Amino acid sequence: MLREGQATAIHRADYVAPAYWIDTVDLSFDLDPAKTRVLNKMTLRRNTDVPAQPLKLDGEELNLARVLVNGQGTSFKMDGEKLVLENLPLGPEPFELEIFTTCAPAKNTKLMGLYVSNDSFFTQCEAEGFRRITYFLDRPDVMASYTVTLRADKARYPVLLSNGNLVEQGELEGGRHFAKWVDPHKKPAYLFALVAGQLVALEQRITSRAGKEHLLQVYVRPGDMDKTEHAMNSLMASVVWDEARFGLPLDLERFMIVATSDFNMGAMENKGLNIFPTKYVLANQATATDADYSNIESVVGHEYFHNWTGNRVTCRDWFQLSLKEG
Repeated sequence: MLREGQATAIHRADYVAPAYWIDTVDLSFDLDPAKTRVLNKMTLRRNTDVPAQPLKLDGEELNLARVLVNGQGTSFKMDGEKLVLENLPLGPEPFELEIFTTCAPAKNTKLMGLYVSNDSFFTQCEAEGFRRITYFLDRPDVMASYTVTLRADKARYPVLLSNGNLVEQGELEGGRHFAKWVDPHKKPAYLFALVAGQLVALEQRITSRAGKEHLLQVYVRPGDMDKTEHAMNSLMASVVWDEARFGLPLDLERFMIVATSDFNMGAMENKGLNIFPTKYVLANQATATDADYSNIESVVGHEYFHNWTGNRVTCRDWFQLSLKEG
């Protein structure tokens, strides 16, 4: 008998492929610290290699407002914090699932999922934080392509970042603005990232061996720009080395590092949008030691090398963690 707080044992030998695949995810965020609205439009299809069964989506501390299948309302039930859908199309053809939820980032003190730190929004989704953003198959073997639209008050959150390439941005009514990001590479939910706030960036353009131009950015709080040069130099060296040594060029138009003072991980390799604690980004000769400089170079390189080894090629399950971290 399990007591409250005890974890259920998960065994590697019990691995079963998901009953559904998620091919595309279109996320729209209306960012507000007290009540952020998240519209999640997904394209799913049954995994015909697995016996037909209900779709069980992970969720945690979410307020569910609407569920639509192919544009129509549908019945659902809750199993603990899982959202269970039984009346889904039976064939192998893709179908659309739309889920509208709200969450409270300002009250999220776990620093998992979407949270607020120093009046800015950040995410942390490894290993199981994405379920605190929307209902999803929150496991590393479900790979989808993501389109993300962020909307927020422009004065409070002038910088709006997510994974991939920035394809559109503009003004909205009421002093708000938006940014639309498309990640062309399929990824598991644990590599999703979002940042919004008052940040400034050190920028550097580089050209790959194939002649493609890329934009590198290191985002920090205003006032910390004089401590970003070493992190940028470390990032440039990492990009050049991965392509020269392994033939693995940067596969996005830009690569971003963001420093935050509130973070519960060493650093996070989200696809194209790495989030670091400040100690692994900020350094200048007046305050940093040789060890600080060495640690920044090491961690920046480690997280950048995940761009291929761990992100493009990633885990089937969390028992394989050492394969990407080693």
